[in-house]
Amino acid sequence: MIRPFDVTNWPTRVSFGPGRLAALPALLDEAGVRRPLVVCGTTVAGGPILARVQAALAGRPAAVYAGVARHSPLPSVEAGAEAAARHAADGLVSAGGGSAIDTAKCVAVLLAAGGDWRPHAIRYGETGSEARRPLPPHTLPHIAVPTTAGSASEVMPGAGFRDVAAGRRVLFRDVRLQPRAAVLDPELAVFADADLTAATGMTAVARCVEALYSKDRQPLSEALALQGLRLLRRGLPRAAAAPMDLAARADCQLGCLLSGVAADNAMASLVHALGHVFGGRYGLPHGVPHAMLLAPALRLLLPALAEPVPGGEALADAVAALLGVLPLPRRLREAGIPAADLPAIAAAAMRDHMMAYTPRPVTEAEVLAVLGAAW
Repeated sequence: MIRPFDVTNWPTRVSFGPGRLAALPALLDEAGVRRPLVVCGTTVAGGPILARVQAALAGRPAAVYAGVARHSPLPSVEAGAEAAARHAADGLVSAGGGSAIDTAKCVAVLLAAGGDWRPHAIRYGETGSEARRPLPPHTLPHIAVPTTAGSASEVMPGAGFRDVAAGRRVLFRDVRLQPRAAVLDPELAVFADADLTAATGMTAVARCVEALYSKDRQPLSEALALQGLRLLRRGLPRAAAAPMDLAARADCQLGCLLSGVAADNAMASLVHALGHVFGGRYGLPHGVPHAMLLAPALRLLLPALAEPVPGGEALADAVAALLGVLPLPRRLREAGIPAADLPAIAAAAMRDHMMAYTPRPVTEAEVLAVLGAAW
């Protein structure tokens, strides 16, 4: 059977390799950025990474906003937008993990929208259809410098911030949010500790796996996901155990990039829907629940595929084995999730837009069973 498909997103500019941070000035010139705001968190700001970024920007009027927080809470995004306005920034450079990249994207949303982001936030229909106002042409350009093992936001047009009061993630998706370029320099990734490397890396693994069983999977997304998964299975344990291993860091960066393009074109589903709930309600890093939920989700969803995934029968066991060698909690209860909360988590996940991309309809009872298997 021939299944027609479209490739809706592909990275347009990636600079990969040790020492590629030196390409940052040329990339900014290509994007027409003269006065960048560097967006990062306190860990990046207090270590060698920001110093290297500033050295690469020497001679260019640049300012720094170092207020990034996990899951990009709205107050930190608003403070970043204020910093960009004070500097009269004409572009953004994010340095860090997914929260830094998402914060920079959300800063661009607030500035382009004049502070009223609501019309541009995604409102999902029951079938996963999106409704939102496109961002205007003057949205600030953005160069991303990822430093962890698994965001992929550097090559994706989506972003989100955490509405702490409502306990939810507010999501955006617009071609103008996709960074103009991504600098993948493994020399910058060596500063991520083992826990951060493992958690962010398992988020990339989750994107690869979910792209394989998505109802919208297609040959290109499958090829990207399989290669990304191969690189991550090889590189992630080594990167966590030996942080200075540049080859392992490079495997993780490339595997992550492939996971993002695969999932952006095929979409993720059950595990990511649950990850949104855990992130919004508990502030839990996405990779922690992703790592625990992948094996039970695979066992539930792989039998629904008309065409088997290569190596699919052993994939759940392989993912469980990968978690077993990483410094992450093995069970949801070890991450502080009460058993009494599981029904509410399942119910919330059923309302997430990504549930529209499971290979077959999934019931709330099945979602609860997946949670129970991981608890």
